[in-house]
Amino acid sequence: MKIAIISSCSSIHVKKIANALVARGHEITIYTLPQTMKIVNDFSDKITIKKLPFGGKIGYYLNALYLRKEFKKNKYDLYNSHYASGYGTLVRLAGCHPLTLAVFGADVYDVPFKSSWHRRLVIKNLRNADVITSTSHVMADKVREYYHDNRPIYVTPFGVDLDRFRPQPIEKDDVFEFGIVKKIEPKYGIDILIKAYKQFRDNHPDEKSRLVIYGRGSYVDEYKGLSSSLGISDNVLFKGFVSNEQVPEAFSRMDVACFPSVLDSESFGVAAVEAMACGTPVIVSDASGFTEVVVNGETGLVVPKKNQEALLAAMEKMFAMSKEERLKMGEHGVARVRRLYNFEDNMDTYFSSITKMFENEA
Repeated sequence: MKIAIISSCSSIHVKKIANALVARGHEITIYTLPQTMKIVNDFSDKITIKKLPFGGKIGYYLNALYLRKEFKKNKYDLYNSHYASGYGTLVRLAGCHPLTLAVFGADVYDVPFKSSWHRRLVIKNLRNADVITSTSHVMADKVREYYHDNRPIYVTPFGVDLDRFRPQPIEKDDVFEFGIVKKIEPKYGIDILIKAYKQFRDNHPDEKSRLVIYGRGSYVDEYKGLSSSLGISDNVLFKGFVSNEQVPEAFSRMDVACFPSVLDSESFGVAAVEAMACGTPVIVSDASGFTEVVVNGETGLVVPKKNQEALLAAMEKMFAMSKEERLKMGEHGVARVRRLYNFEDNMDTYFSSITKMFENEA
């Protein structure tokens, strides 16, 4: 099948989808705004990437005429776009059909609530699509709060590569390690995690422990300063950026992975899924994307968001468990990921979903 993907080349999920589709024998061309071309990498050399002429937010409008002309010359069997706001607007104005539109996160949780105009825009874009997909059930439910249509929304999880994300044969030291792999931004509750860890240290001054933070972002210096002011900078390690290839090793070194997001909703708890795939128990906030993927008490612990005391209590509970109990929790996590979030299985679901219109025609 000849497929045009109109989306951001900077999204790791778009890369994974495009690479998986071309590996299945489909001919893939990606149309993307020019600013995302600066960080194009890791795409299969069988994928054609075309830079749209206009950049910035205005590009979602100005590129429509270009795409109309482009698709008149080069016809595709299917048009696939991601994000119901920006790129959803572009494909609607460009008249792309048959069109599948994937909702990804902020386009569902944030944009429609900026103003009535933004909500109407997203609803128009959703109505324009022939098929709608969502990466989680909770996000599909969020769409239905303001998009009142009887058409199904197909749930297609992101999933993880189980050949890469699996327990690593690492010999750990005797230091109990809490950790997180995330962008260093306020919405992910890293300051709450640091403060909770300070309390944990105060409760266990003679125990060997550390908090390891992987990632980069605009708040690195501020959170380093917070650790210093709390007197725990020697035990809070900022490791910086870690590549996707190195993430499984990072998770496998942790005794517990922590994701105390303060967002009302996460589109999909992919970080928790990655940690569970590596056999690492997790502590997550009750942001809806996490509650969908983590089974409280079985694969990890779920705590109320923005609640430092609850996070501390979960850390204490994990620490008090025997090694065997944590290993069993990790095994449950691996089993759940293999059952529900195997990337190859999820891609089969994704392709089946985006081609539903052809089944209906048949």
